[in-house]
Amino acid sequence: MERLNCQIRDLGSPSEAQLRPQLSTTTRILAILAVLQFAAIIHAQTKPASDNPQPPKPEPEDRSGPKPLAPLPEKLQLELEGTTPLNPASTVLIDVKSKRVILRTEIACRDCILEMFLVPEGNREHETILRIRSKAYVIHAALLALGLEPGKPASFSPDFVAPSGPEISMQLVWLDDKGLTQRADANEWIRHNVHRYYSAPLSGPPIGLQFPYKNLRWDKFNNEILWYGPMTDEERTDLLTKSKKNEYQKAIEKFYEEGKSRPMTASFVFVGSSMYKDEETGEEFYQAEGGHLICTSNFSDALLDIREESSASDGGQAYEAWTEKIPPVGTPVLLVMTPKANTDKANADSKPKDGSKAPVEKTQKARGDD
Repeated sequence: MERLNCQIRDLGSPSEAQLRPQLSTTTRILAILAVLQFAAIIHAQTKPASDNPQPPKPEPEDRSGPKPLAPLPEKLQLELEGTTPLNPASTVLIDVKSKRVILRTEIACRDCILEMFLVPEGNREHETILRIRSKAYVIHAALLALGLEPGKPASFSPDFVAPSGPEISMQLVWLDDKGLTQRADANEWIRHNVHRYYSAPLSGPPIGLQFPYKNLRWDKFNNEILWYGPMTDEERTDLLTKSKKNEYQKAIEKFYEEGKSRPMTASFVFVGSSMYKDEETGEEFYQAEGGHLICTSNFSDALLDIREESSASDGGQAYEAWTEKIPPVGTPVLLVMTPKANTDKANADSKPKDGSKAPVEKTQKARGDD
């Protein structure tokens, strides 16, 4: 399998160094996209011709398609000043001067177990926070146009090797229910999965306590006490009164601490997915078009992934949407992608145009009561 950027070079596209003195910024971007579109045409022409070719059938006049995207609110339009759209829907935009890519997205799900952070519209929206009306290759081309080179996807055998590539900082911009501009780091919307079972060994159940009690369970086969989900302060206080045994008290405190919301701290990296060639037809496919745009679980065909080991197995997913921090489904959200090396400079050189609150640093402590 070949990388998408290798595919571009194989088709004879000029190098960035060759393009820079000859073409304007916009022309360079359009040239990259034109090469990619040309590649799709070439692949389509590799299909074997029929022995009895038939004239093409006229397409139905009444073709159904996605509804047009609603106009962006004026305050979000302001955030797009200086950008150039790269696709017909204007959902992928680039600002070469500020070295950033802006994706126009929407909230798809705010209470789900996560495998992705961003997917194409209509593709596994129950496992992601954001959706976008765009092909994956357009986002890939935009990152290439910033001068980035993709890294390598996660590998799983014989040992796990984390994804690699340029680190991408991602900021979210949206309007709240009062019409005020809000900003946050993408990691602030992703927390470690707290809606799961926690367990601790116990020599025996507390005397006189009838199980199940609230979310507390007793596993007599494994001599374990179990708790499901986050624990409130009131629940903790109540449970601690049910037994004075030290091992029980430690188990309750353990469940309480482990059930606190903690933001994801892993970094997103530009992996770049890969090309797949069908051995029977000879057709080639950019694998990220399958839906793995920005992932929180490791996939070998991800466009962007997180630089840590993160399972995609059912029941083993590490992250979930931080529901309390996410606006309603359908809310327009601008996802601003900036190479990490340029993030500090960008934050120093630019301020929100409307006086909105600056983004919170990723190192901010999570509030346990959210």
